[in-house]
Amino acid sequence: MTAWLLTWNPDNWHWDNYDEDCKAASKENPIEFVWSCHSKKPQIGDEFYLMKLGKLPRGIIAHGIVTKGMVPGDRWDGEKKGEIPHLSGECDTLLNYKSQKILNVDVLEKECSDQTEWHPQASGIKIKDTVLPKLHELWAEVTMEYPDNPEESVYEEKNACTDDGTTETGIVEGTKKVVYTTTYERNPKVRRDFLNGKYLKCEVCGFDFEKTYRSLGAGFIEVHHKKPVSEGEHITDLENDLVMLCSNCHRMIHRGKYHMITVEELKGIIQGGTDKE
Repeated sequence: MTAWLLTWNPDNWHWDNYDEDCKAASKENPIEFVWSCHSKKPQIGDEFYLMKLGKLPRGIIAHGIVTKGMVPGDRWDGEKKGEIPHLSGECDTLLNYKSQKILNVDVLEKECSDQTEWHPQASGIKIKDTVLPKLHELWAEVTMEYPDNPEESVYEEKNACTDDGTTETGIVEGTKKVVYTTTYERNPKVRRDFLNGKYLKCEVCGFDFEKTYRSLGAGFIEVHHKKPVSEGEHITDLENDLVMLCSNCHRMIHRGKYHMITVEELKGIIQGGTDKE
């Protein structure tokens, strides 16, 4: 898969609906995204990332997929007449740099040093294939959180009013809630150091994301803490406290009814041993 780096400097161009778009964009419901792109080479199916430049913080704030290819569009600055190429796609993740952690450019320069242009002058440069696996991994660290004890939400059945005034019974979802919670910080360096040099596959079932999903899955794996970070601040032993898991096995480990089951117990279940609750 080919990936492209687009750029945005809020000092030069005001994004009218930025805050609303940040809330709206999701993998389930990506938002339409059209952006100026110096290159005419992006193809349908390519990835794109959006780099915020200008004042701090600087870094990648968005990801998406090219869905319509290249389309004509007006210049962003309005100073010169005429059209320039625009990339047309769908944005599935848009971080709000005012309130959310973004993939900082300092991390990119250190971890993806093969890509020398992390402060590009033009929007739409190609991201080198050699850095994509690490970029996918770093982006996953910033955008994905895996709770130590995920629980299913409970929704009640209600009567919903339709456009024609009639009512129908169903399960209501999408109700907005404000939730106050305590989170326990994970150190991204722990994950990077643990995975460095390893062949990434699930240590329980052997699932390989790259083998199954090709370049989309390259560099992706979930890291499980045998000792939950919710137990408080502690030193993590990279060799003994962490394990690589696929998404399914990770969820199952946290699904024990009375306690988080161990990697060995989950292996036993898969191999036909005794169930653990």
